[in-house]
Amino acid sequence: MSAPLALRRVSTLYAAALDLTSPFTQDMSEDVAEVEPPPGSVRMVAARASELPLEIYWEVFDPIATPCEEPVAGSIVDDLVDMYQDVARGLVLFDSGDRDGALWEWAFNFRIHWGEHATGALRALHAYLAQEDPDGLSRDLSQDA
Repeated sequence: MSAPLALRRVSTLYAAALDLTSPFTQDMSEDVAEVEPPPGSVRMVAARASELPLEIYWEVFDPIATPCEEPVAGSIVDDLVDMYQDVARGLVLFDSGDRDGALWEWAFNFRIHWGEHATGALRALHAYLAQEDPDGLSRDLSQDA
């Protein structure tokens, strides 16, 4: 996977999550099923993410804390794997016909978990491309996989 493609995919996913409605509906069961992504898929995502030219980056975990916190190390592989797991759980629920459960999984976990991973990855990928491959910020990716 290329850094420009990863940046586009993460930004597209993040933008889609902003359009999700409230994760809580009247038809929502209090017993959300515990589901997992398809076997082997997490390893595949980790392997693809490890192909990126950037692995570790630095960020301030809570950018609105006062006083400012010390930087911590982030991992692109960890970000992409965590995002995949949260989104894939929703897809499993959606495919099984539990649309309310899928919506809850996507929207709730976006707010509390994978949204943080997405914004960290976006910042790191953008910084990498701006410094190392500026053309990658505007490259036509229609031929990339």
